[in-house]
Amino acid sequence: MKRTSRVLSCLIAAATAAAGASAFAQTASPDYPIKGQVVQRLSVFDNPEGAIFSADGKHVFVTNSAELGDPKIGFNWTHKAGYISKLEVQSDGSLKMVNEKLIIGLTGPLGMAVSNTATKRFPKGTIFVALADAPGANPDGTPVKDKADHDPKILAFNEAGNVLGEIKLGEGSAAYKAAGVPATLANALAFDKSGNLYLADTGVAGGTFDPPIATKGGGIYLFPKSSIDDLAEGKDAKVSYLAVPEGGPDGIEVGPDGLIHFNTVGVAAGLKDPAEGGQYKVTKSDIENGKLPAPFGKGFGALDGLDFAGSVRLDTEIKNTSSVVVTTADGKAYTLTYDQEVKLAGPADVAVRKQSDGSYLLVIPELTATAPNNKDNTVTVVRLPKGFDKP
Repeated sequence: MKRTSRVLSCLIAAATAAAGASAFAQTASPDYPIKGQVVQRLSVFDNPEGAIFSADGKHVFVTNSAELGDPKIGFNWTHKAGYISKLEVQSDGSLKMVNEKLIIGLTGPLGMAVSNTATKRFPKGTIFVALADAPGANPDGTPVKDKADHDPKILAFNEAGNVLGEIKLGEGSAAYKAAGVPATLANALAFDKSGNLYLADTGVAGGTFDPPIATKGGGIYLFPKSSIDDLAEGKDAKVSYLAVPEGGPDGIEVGPDGLIHFNTVGVAAGLKDPAEGGQYKVTKSDIENGKLPAPFGKGFGALDGLDFAGSVRLDTEIKNTSSVVVTTADGKAYTLTYDQEVKLAGPADVAVRKQSDGSYLLVIPELTATAPNNKDNTVTVVRLPKGFDKP
């Protein structure tokens, strides 16, 4: 079992053993016929979890989740120690640090998304980040157990690092009223072309509080564009929720087909994920009507990040292979390989951007997990050649 799988299982004591043996283990995926070209491995981060390109593609933002880094205590976000770094994309595709700590004082900053339309409150290009908040521990290792300290939210900021607002996800919020539970581990975000916002909540770690916070094993939230400003002002507004029982949704992205794609990390988060690392795609109306279709891919282990390079879907897998899974439009799954030896350590919420020459830049944050926060964890940058999605 990979090291990352072991530590993520600490989220819940039952962990992988409770999930039992796989009923439909995914066979090893063949190598994708086109290799990724490694541009850079930059090891200056604290357990980086998420990456996103700015609207113009000139910068990359990376969330430093600042996982506590103590194997004896287990997997925990260090309370108010997370931060966001800003980097500039160079002409060769490499990244140069601009501001190591653009925003500080965050708990569990994870996946991000950039708005593609404006609202009255949030300009086009605003960056939204999910703050997981749980499970948490103080810097000295003592667990955060007081429910009053549980404050999951979506934070919005601009490229200069100015915070523009937030959408609450905890008890009493509109999101809570839609789901019946708080979003205990808000994990990833995506916008559709109309400006509607989607959130994947892994839905674990409620049991770390005293008294425990009820969870449902995760789900998908839909925040209509028309609701976003009101929600940021603390008002009630329409929110829809699609339960994914025991699945533990992790990555989410709107695909080129216009559908909302997501995956599940459940087994690695201590859940009995029925898909054991599932790939899903749903419509907006599916979420509004609470309709969960069967996964179109399953048995991968534990899937984490998700993005697209043209028509191909890229999921990261953190339990069995610690790799990037490439899924073509016809549903065939492959493993991404590289032009040099690369061993990823917990590939998480990836970001992809098409370049002017037709290639794609793939940014892979590596959430090493239980590694001390010594600013030495890695983000890997890979170029996917022109025509990558059409081998």
